[in-house]
Amino acid sequence: MADIGRPRFHARLLEGIHAVLGADHFSHLSYDPEGRIRHAAAASVCNQPLIDSTTDIYVKHLYRRDPNYPLVRDGSTPEAPARSGADLRLLGMSPKGIGDAEYRRVLFDEPGFTGKVSLLGLQGGHRCYLNFYFSRVPLDMGHAATLLGQYGSTLMGLACRHDELAFPQEEEKEVECDPWSALSPRERSTAEWLMEGCTAKEIGRKMALSPATIVTYKERIFSKLGVGSLREFLALGRPPERRPASLGPRQLS
Repeated sequence: MADIGRPRFHARLLEGIHAVLGADHFSHLSYDPEGRIRHAAAASVCNQPLIDSTTDIYVKHLYRRDPNYPLVRDGSTPEAPARSGADLRLLGMSPKGIGDAEYRRVLFDEPGFTGKVSLLGLQGGHRCYLNFYFSRVPLDMGHAATLLGQYGSTLMGLACRHDELAFPQEEEKEVECDPWSALSPRERSTAEWLMEGCTAKEIGRKMALSPATIVTYKERIFSKLGVGSLREFLALGRPPERRPASLGPRQLS
């Protein structure tokens, strides 16, 4: 509880789940109502660079190919129609059940994940997707269903509350006369560091955010400013009357 809204939140949450369920890695993804990723974070008890790179690939290239994406986007699939009043789902996935060969290879076989169990919830108009990956012990779906069925609502509530504290008042109101005004505060900070020539990893370290989250900010910045590449973005020049962004308090790692 003490780490909600702080950089150690995801690592501490995973430590507890690892102790009782055996999951080695964790990703926390937040989506907007249109099904786009807003924030991403990851933690591991044994290989942090592995889960960071895997999450980065997922966010940049493959999240729409997730077999669970129809549920993430609108809460239903032909096999699992939306349930009235339901705001939390428990989902299991193993490599052998994934038909997309590239998705299975990149996100399960190559990183050595034997399976994952996920919690998908809806709160405040945004969907939250919690994924617990297994690599050293097999996923016991029966045990996972019992444990997460009992504590899933609490975990989801903590994750959603963390988002509220780590990313306060991220308004994205567009102002037609000045496209830069359409950027949220963190998008503006990201844009200014991009103008300084920083990479996503460097900006992530400066702002205490994951590289995957910086990538989502970058994509939204380009969309709002109407540019299609980093070269076009840099050609815009720095927005008027703004200094390089200050780092501010540490946020999500």
